[in-house]
Amino acid sequence: MPPGQGLFDGFEAQRTPSDDDYKAVLQQGLVVLDTNVLLDLYRMNCRVREDMLTVLQTLAERLWIPQQVITEFWRNRQSEELIAYHDRKADTAKQALRDAFSRANRAIEEWTRNVHADSELAAPLREKLSGAERIFEELKDMLDSQAAEDSVFGIRNTNTDPVITELERLLDGRVGLPFCHKCYTKELDRAKDRASRQIPPGFLDFESGKKDDEAAGDYFVWRQLLDEAASQRTDVLFVTRDLKDDWWRKASPKAIRMPRVELVNELRDLTGRRLFMVEPSVLMRQVSRVFKLEKKFDRNSVAALQHLETASEAADEMRRSASDTRYGLAQVPGGRSGDYVETIWIMAQLAEENSQLSSCIEKFMEYFPSITLVPEARRRLMNLVNLGLAVVQREQIYLTEHGRKFTENRDAELLCRLFMERIKGAAEVRDMQRRGIDISEVKDLLAEHPDLELSATQSDLLIRWMGKLGLLTR
Repeated sequence: MPPGQGLFDGFEAQRTPSDDDYKAVLQQGLVVLDTNVLLDLYRMNCRVREDMLTVLQTLAERLWIPQQVITEFWRNRQSEELIAYHDRKADTAKQALRDAFSRANRAIEEWTRNVHADSELAAPLREKLSGAERIFEELKDMLDSQAAEDSVFGIRNTNTDPVITELERLLDGRVGLPFCHKCYTKELDRAKDRASRQIPPGFLDFESGKKDDEAAGDYFVWRQLLDEAASQRTDVLFVTRDLKDDWWRKASPKAIRMPRVELVNELRDLTGRRLFMVEPSVLMRQVSRVFKLEKKFDRNSVAALQHLETASEAADEMRRSASDTRYGLAQVPGGRSGDYVETIWIMAQLAEENSQLSSCIEKFMEYFPSITLVPEARRRLMNLVNLGLAVVQREQIYLTEHGRKFTENRDAELLCRLFMERIKGAAEVRDMQRRGIDISEVKDLLAEHPDLELSATQSDLLIRWMGKLGLLTR
């Protein structure tokens, strides 16, 4: 009888990792950290940060970091979002408390007017409300105190930042070399080619409208990981909080999360070894089990990491929903010759300073006096919502997290990325240009596109926006 194959022959990627598999790769394999794992050290509270550093210290001899990860780490480490992370979270909670107290105060005042209550009847209610205000102030002080405790002291100076001090010690000699110029150009072209054929990882970043060198980041991490695995001839455990579908296979929410089959196969074909992927919470749980560190870790640390991962997954889901529900555009005040990034930035500042929508529209019309009709002002202001920079709820306008970041940094790249993700027809224009179609023909093709339903005027407006944002190929 001729020899046959077994159940997993040719389907090795379907094998679920066992506890013994994790033990082996943690003790003998290559543990590769993604950028978000390093940056999240600043987002964790002080106890979780301490526990995660213990995890990394335990794995010190197994750690390896792709050069691309370090490049992205230094690019993002000094961002205000990261530096002020805990202060911002406390500010959000404090604002919610202020809003709750204001709503309670308005409710009492409205009740007093509606029932024509005299001052004697209303006095006990106002006294209770005053007591509640004192409690709210105490809560706000507690939030500030916890934010101060959780923030990394000395973060603005690498000489005083304890996270940098520890990472420098742990990663000495464990960071991969950068591509040479010739190799970088070659790998960038390869990343674009793979993305055009939706070969993971990284193709979703190209679809999001990022610049090519930024969109290629995930592929660069993967390429450098492959090269190191081939050099060391060992199994790899890749740790990441990036939960996009071009890293992980789609499965039931209750199923064990596993890397995409293409990635497992590519590493096995190149090295003959196995690829494992886990989120930081799973890494902490497995390190705790394998190295018997349960008594060292706070029992809430794994749950805290899971919360970070769940928040990341929810954000990815919102981005996917935004790509499914795409939005149109209105004209930008200032005419065709204006700076669109500057104008949107001014509009976002107006929204930040005037949360009452009617007040915001009034200020908008004062700033842009050429807009004289309220409906037109409102329609143009809604560009902020369509771009994902603001939301409107019950005639209040609030900046989103993206909106706050854009307002703080006047981040043109962020604006362009949101534009490509959310605006109807933008991805189609980019695709047509990549196929070599002249921009003069694009407008007609947009009007004929069965899924877009764009008029000639809307198509012209879309192309004008993309030109002003530098999203058209010259």
